[in-house]
Amino acid sequence: QRREATAREDARAQAERAGAAGNAAAAARAELEELLARRNASHREVERFAADVEAVRMRVDAAALEAEQRRTAHLAARDTAHAARLALAEASGARERLEEAIALTLAGQAELPEPPPLDAVPDLETREQALATELEALGPVNELAVTERDELEQRHEFIKDQRRDLERSMESLGGTVKELDATCAERFLATLAEVNVAFDDVFRRLFGGGEAKAELSDPDAPLESGIEIRVRPPGKHAQSVLLLSGGEKALAAVALLLALFRIRPAPFCLLDEVDAPLDDANVERLAGLLREMSGGTQFLLITHNRRTMAHADVLYGVTMEESGVSRIVSVRLEE
Repeated sequence: QRREATAREDARAQAERAGAAGNAAAAARAELEELLARRNASHREVERFAADVEAVRMRVDAAALEAEQRRTAHLAARDTAHAARLALAEASGARERLEEAIALTLAGQAELPEPPPLDAVPDLETREQALATELEALGPVNELAVTERDELEQRHEFIKDQRRDLERSMESLGGTVKELDATCAERFLATLAEVNVAFDDVFRRLFGGGEAKAELSDPDAPLESGIEIRVRPPGKHAQSVLLLSGGEKALAAVALLLALFRIRPAPFCLLDEVDAPLDDANVERLAGLLREMSGGTQFLLITHNRRTMAHADVLYGVTMEESGVSRIVSVRLEE
């Protein structure tokens, strides 16, 4: 019973450490996702501001065109009104001169002047109709044209200020995006360098020599690049990990996992039959490396390999003495 209580306590402690490890991994993933989300949000914000700037530019161009059209119409109306005023002044002067001539001609006589000759009446009527048509075509003078022009010019200046503000915001956001990209790339490349150092060391330990490294498929764009694993087992040439045998692939994957644990250690690690495709020599090397790393991380291995079991401190077995009833048996080898 004391051993069972101790086993339950150990299991509970292991579960707590597993939760802490999961929380640490989730926090790291959340931090990376937050940086990527901020970067994507900044990209979307830049695109949105670019669309706003284009829309404002179109409104400014439309307002400028409308102002120019109204200014042209105002100038044309002013010129027409001026011409009409000149024509009216000219007609008034002609009338005054005619009245003076009539007065001088009549010389104080009371008789009404003679009507114009009949052949001149059609010309006078035609002239009258033409003048009436011209006056009607001129229409009413828009006395608010100058005020409207001033308002449009003020609106134009306001929109130009908004455009300058948007352009400055775009430049600021562009700088923020570049800064975030640079920070993400710097952290990623620094972590990759640390991983390569640890990966090469663990690979040499597990394979008894050789070399291994993780490379970017596109070094010019580290944030969008994939990662290729290239290894050189002892006595072979460097090649992609995909070209290795099943056991070599499994051992290389374990080497990369343990290298990551060296850089970002966790208090708890669960390995499920990672030694299944390995031969006895590789099992011994793997067990020895796990024994060295067990000082900072507790490893829980699910295995059927007796050599792996021989290196464990505590064994937990599941038996079924009765049909449908499982029983857990623990053995503390260190005792």
